[in-house]
Amino acid sequence: MRARWLALGGTTLMIGLSGCYGGLDESSDELAATGTEASDETATSSTDASTSESSTDAGTDTTATTTATTDATTTATTDASTTTDTTTTDTATTDTTDTGGPEGCTADALELVDLVNAYRAENGLPAIPASPSMCTVATTHVHDLADNGPHLQPGGCNLHSWSDQGSWSPCCYTPDHAQAQCMWDKPSELSVYPGYGYENAASGVSSPAQALAAWKSSPPHNEVILNLGIWANHPWQALGADVHQGFSVLWFGEQVDPG
Repeated sequence: MRARWLALGGTTLMIGLSGCYGGLDESSDELAATGTEASDETATSSTDASTSESSTDAGTDTTATTTATTDATTTATTDASTTTDTTTTDTATTDTTDTGGPEGCTADALELVDLVNAYRAENGLPAIPASPSMCTVATTHVHDLADNGPHLQPGGCNLHSWSDQGSWSPCCYTPDHAQAQCMWDKPSELSVYPGYGYENAASGVSSPAQALAAWKSSPPHNEVILNLGIWANHPWQALGADVHQGFSVLWFGEQVDPG
């Protein structure tokens, strides 16, 4: 397992790589950004696009992810989940505004999903369906990060961490991905989704565009989004997202959302 710290402008990024899942090496990226908000320009200059930790088997801790859980966790071996700092509330909160999209996805979530799919289209890739279940997980996590700060616990917890203030299993997600299962299981704990979830997380961002710019600038997180490297054989069938009080996450899944 290895970890890298990067500093871009006011954003600090960390990415860790490790783990194997289902016989496949995966990484989860955690994008945890600290300091001032990362601007789109600043994010683009970042190599590890945020200490976002994407937790998955394949997860890469970018504590600064991530995620796509490279611990995607993102991540993933790269921690496909870019983890960033985020806190969540007990239950997923949804935007009461009629977005015209899947139930459970906020307006910011749908904007970020659209931006991700536009970026994928630019690279010749199919769109990933917006997932009500993954949006529920994403919204719950950014609120938990903002409200309860599980990533601020002692012991090296990063943005893939979850507090004990909700109806989910809590964990201090560390760069060694010892708690990767905590990330992978969140979709089944919080929704009807049947498979694992991989996360990219980031902190210090204030809009969907800033979040995506940060992940695009981080090779491990970018690979999760574009199915590159270790993620080439992981066709995403479900995508959730949200942005809340400086935190942003993407949640990817390989199964179709039955919700």
